[in-house]
Order: sequence, then C-alpha cells, then structure tokens
Amino acid sequence: MPRPHSSLLALALLALVLPEGVAAQEPLTLTQAVERAATLGPAAQAAAGTRAVIVGRARADAQFANPMLEIRRENEGAPIPYDDFITLTLPVSVTGRRFALRDALAAARTRADADSLAVIRGAQHGAARAWWEAWVAGEQLRAARAQSERFSELARFDSLRAAEGAVAEAAALRTRLEADRAAYAAATAVAHEARSRGSLAALLGLDDPAALVLGAPDFAVATASLPGDAAAMDEALASRPDVLAARAAAEEAERRRTAERRNTLPDVGLSGGYKGTGGYSTAQFGVILTPPLLNANGGARERAFGEWLLADADRRATELRASADVRAALVAARAMDDALGGLDATRLAQADEVAAAAEASYREGAATLTETLEALRAVTDLRLATLRALADRALVRLDLRRALGASPVEMP
Repeated sequence: MPRPHSSLLALALLALVLPEGVAAQEPLTLTQAVERAATLGPAAQAAAGTRAVIVGRARADAQFANPMLEIRRENEGAPIPYDDFITLTLPVSVTGRRFALRDALAAARTRADADSLAVIRGAQHGAARAWWEAWVAGEQLRAARAQSERFSELARFDSLRAAEGAVAEAAALRTRLEADRAAYAAATAVAHEARSRGSLAALLGLDDPAALVLGAPDFAVATASLPGDAAAMDEALASRPDVLAARAAAEEAERRRTAERRNTLPDVGLSGGYKGTGGYSTAQFGVILTPPLLNANGGARERAFGEWLLADADRRATELRASADVRAALVAARAMDDALGGLDATRLAQADEVAAAAEASYREGAATLTETLEALRAVTDLRLATLRALADRALVRLDLRRALGASPVEMP
C-alpha cells in the first residue's frame, strides 16, 4: 500500500496536468469529478492546511532551545574601572525530553499525512456521491420533460377531437389536466436538477454550475465482485486514513507523555565567556540548574497522561467504527446485489418503447384514455424507479469503498 504522503504528492502532481476547463468543455465523467475534487477543489487547499497545522505545532514543541549570548559592561561612567562581560549560555538536553518530542514529531508527521488524506478522501467520496445525484436528477428531468411532451401532445390531440365531436369534452379536459400535472412535475425536476448540479459544482471548485455536462456512468463499477469479510476488515484497518491518523495520534501522545515524565529532572545549561575587569582579561564558566523544588512538572505529566488516554480511546473507537462500517457496507452491497441482480440500463430503453406503443394505440383508437394515461404513468414510474435503483446500487458500492478506505474509483 502506498504511504499517505505519496498519495497526496500524486494528487498534487495530477493537479498540474488536469485541464482547468475539463468540466466545462466536455462531458464530466465520474473519474474526472473525483480527480478534480481532490486536486482543484477546496479540499486540496484544506488538506495542505491540515498537514501544515499539525506538523508546525509538533515542530515548535520539538525545537531545541537557542543559545543565549550576553554582552554586558558594568561601572560605565564610575570613577572605578569598568568591567566587560561576554557570556555564551548553551542549554544541554541531558534528560532526553527533546528527543522524546522529536519522536512525537515523527508520529505527528504520520498523523498529518493521514489526516490530509482523510480530507482528500472525504472530498472524493462527496464529489462521487454528488455526481451520481446530479446524474439521476438530470435523467429524471429528461424523463419528466418527455412525459410532459407526451401528455401535451395527447392534450392537443384530444382537444382537436373534442372540437370535431369525436370525444367528449370531459375527456379532453382530463387529458389537459394530466398535461398540466406533467408540466408541473417537469418544473419541479428542473429545480431539483439545478440544486444537484450546484452542489457538485461547489465541490469541484466551479462557480458556474451551468458549465457542467455529465458523461455516461460506468455501471460496471456498481457490479464489481465483493470482497470477503476477513479481507475487507484487514484492508480497512490497514488503509483507512482515519484509522491511521488515530493510531499515529495515540503514538504521538505516548511520546509526549514520555517527554513530560523526563521533564521531572532539571535540564542543564553550560555557560562560558570572557570577563575584563581592572585591566585583567579572564575567562568565566558556569553550570545552570533548575532544581524541581517547587514544580516537579506534576500538572504537565497529568495532562499528558490524560491526552494519551483520550487519544488511545479515540483509536479504539475509530477501529471499532471502521469494523462496523465495513460490515454494514458489505451487508448493504450484498442485499442490493440480491435485489437488483439483473437490473441494467436496457430497462430504460424498454420503457421508452412501451410509452411510444401506448401513445400510438390511443391515437389509433385501440386503447381507452384511462388505459393510455395509466400506461404512460406506469412507464414514467418504471423509468424513475430504475434510475434511482441504478444510482442507489452505485452509491452503496461507494459507501463500501469509503468504509475500506479506498478512493471512489480506481485512480490513475
């Protein structure tokens, strides 16, 4: 498995080669949406900021103290000779506290990489889910518009027949009512599609949702073979960014706890320098100690122990949550496969054929108005249900990949 920081570097390099206008100039595929959310969307900046904050704080704690240089003159302006002092004081970490903090810094880097990857993964899965929702909304809009056009044509057809006396006026009014209802449903679908498109554009860093043109989905992703329980559990515990971050946080807290225990003993400072007094040049040296007479670092040690308890509890909770997520996602994916085993996009084409046949039968007088309206409504319901089922099966697979700690799609 690649290290988290290697994955982030790959995503950063991908940002240099991914065209800025890919979403506006050509149909946006699911893979492109995932790539863009991780590289050009706000998440890329947030991931870099997350890492900088974590590593910067740990570096500040682990830095060795600077030496102190003192240049001093005494008795200036007095009737006696003045004294000159040049003293250099060098702190020496004899307790090993700084080395423990350096170990904590290494754990913090690992945690920062994992936290950054968690931000990227969240953006990727959010963009993938938004892409599927936008695709479904677009298809539902097309279905609603097609239904509205069919009912409008039937309304005009019955209006002409009613004027000729071929059908009752009530039948023409009923057809017009159905056409109005279909037009309202189409308008509602327009609003829903606009909201879905806007949500996707925001995740991709685009300020013009109208520029988005979605490509055709790859339904093979939603029908890939499922892993076994044991293999899925091992993959999640080894790959999920939140698990890796929680483990690194617990290790960092343990290193900080060690540092505070070592801080019970005083560190040593060595000083030496030059002294000029009474016409003589002399050397000076000294040892600086801070004996723990009034402060044995008890409060800091207790705080560090509490922080370690919290970090280790979070690690345990994260691992348990990962296991539960994997089990639930596998159950949902298997249930969806059992329920929708043979479902594919060909049902959508069959629905269109049935609708065209029902409308033709009515125009030829082979079907009643009630039968035709019921058939057209059933066809639309079938189409919408099929679209929703196809998307839900894909979303269930997305949830499984997220539970495993993987990207929504196989990244190049």
